[in-house]
Amino acid sequence: MAGQIKAGARMPDNLPPHDPITGLTADISAAIGADRVSLSPERRALFSQDIWSKAPHPVDIVVTPTDTQSLAHAVRLAAAAGLAVLPRGGGMSYTGGYVGAAPPALLIDMSAMDRVLSIDPDNMRVTVEAGCTWKALHAALSPLGLRTPFWGPLSGISSTVGGGLSQQNAFFGAGLYGTTSESIIGLRVVLSDGTMLTTGARRPQDGNPFYRFYGPDLTGLFCGDCGALGIKAEITLRLMPLPAHEGYLSFSFGERDQCLAALADVVRSGIAAETCAFDPALARVRMKRASMLSDVKALGNVIAKQKSIMGGVREAARIALAGRSFIPDECWSLHLTVEGRSAAAVEADLTALRAIGRRHQGAEVENTIPKVLRAQPFTPLNNVLGPAGERWVPVHGIVAPGDAIAAQAAVEEALATMAVELTDACVTIGYMLTSMSTNSFLIEPVFFWPEAREALHEATVEPGILSRLPLQAPNPTVTALVARARKAVVTALQPFGAAHFQVGRTYPLSQDSDPAAFALLRAIKASIDPDHRINPGVLGLQD
Repeated sequence: MAGQIKAGARMPDNLPPHDPITGLTADISAAIGADRVSLSPERRALFSQDIWSKAPHPVDIVVTPTDTQSLAHAVRLAAAAGLAVLPRGGGMSYTGGYVGAAPPALLIDMSAMDRVLSIDPDNMRVTVEAGCTWKALHAALSPLGLRTPFWGPLSGISSTVGGGLSQQNAFFGAGLYGTTSESIIGLRVVLSDGTMLTTGARRPQDGNPFYRFYGPDLTGLFCGDCGALGIKAEITLRLMPLPAHEGYLSFSFGERDQCLAALADVVRSGIAAETCAFDPALARVRMKRASMLSDVKALGNVIAKQKSIMGGVREAARIALAGRSFIPDECWSLHLTVEGRSAAAVEADLTALRAIGRRHQGAEVENTIPKVLRAQPFTPLNNVLGPAGERWVPVHGIVAPGDAIAAQAAVEEALATMAVELTDACVTIGYMLTSMSTNSFLIEPVFFWPEAREALHEATVEPGILSRLPLQAPNPTVTALVARARKAVVTALQPFGAAHFQVGRTYPLSQDSDPAAFALLRAIKASIDPDHRINPGVLGLQD
């Protein structure tokens, strides 16, 4: 009964005396513990914003379940009470992934469901709770000589496996193995009525999936759904042995199209485990942002990663001698990592990649960037603010490798029409490029602009870094200009059929999809969440 609390349960602090959700708060507190429920204005405000946006109204309740059962209780009670239920992983969305639902709303904070539940080397699988970070998963697997094929985004210190699966990710391992969903075997998902749904073929001995495909791929249905179809509770991923050897290459290019053509050929070759390229503007920002302390930490990690102390010292010495000026000014740069079972295999791959770089007039430069990325893959997320305390936000599109040069040109042409406004407003734009498997090329413009930081930035950036950053004044006019620029990028990429990760409330999935396919998605949503309680508004399902 609403308002009835089991013996020993304590109501959360700051409960408004006549709040319409008092009964729900009491019920959830009774079911999973009052310490798992927060009505704190500060916490509600923090969890009502992402990197880019703030909700007009803060969520009404924040619930932090500790296991699948308590998650199911909270979802069932909230949905039955008529609240929107918003899942939040690491909070690194920049597309309104969990921000913007009309009140009343309850946010599920997945941070306490962070355990690695089981590691099964015999059957090469690992099961985690959805709030487990990629960094924690990698740390649990590495001592066993194992990893997942795709093993995390650059934000993996905070980003969660569940968030990555809901939004999709690029980076570590993506060049060979694709994005997050391509390393998944099966799921346990909580639906809007609290029902627990499982996918994948499961061993009766332990109930965990060992193989994804048995009939239609229901696991895939929940990949990239932004949490619209259900809240992921447990995730089982494939395992593979850690590669015995790694190699690294970096090139500089005098022209943009040389760099993009080289990266497109690298993508098609299927050789590189990770790829990334930067334009000169973003490279300059990265160099400004780096600190001497981070340089020292990076060198230490490079030394530790080598197979011998002397080898580590030699690698660190090369990086130190190269400093931060190894990429010529006004050059684009391309950075590649390869991995393999033998040194000979890695060397053969490096030879093939060198040939690609040279074919496109690339000059080989010190391989500091890919080497450091592998040595310390999950660094603190100080880059959510610019080097002068500016706000930061990306936007992106994924195109076919053969369209990369034309798509990049279209993006730059679209932004050139706004160049005077952007320059006058002190908006800086850089570009990062990367890839997934042999058939996709990601273009990501990144914007820096003067605007006041929010609570999420202050909770994310390391205190020592944050204390040295200047405070920017509120600047809503320029933020609105950046919003227009982001939209212009999305529009420029539409003629190429661009796909997008973390669709959220930003990318036009309904407009870009086949009408029959999107009608099917709507029908599935209506079947399992008829009242649109779970993350309403994402994917354009309420448009």
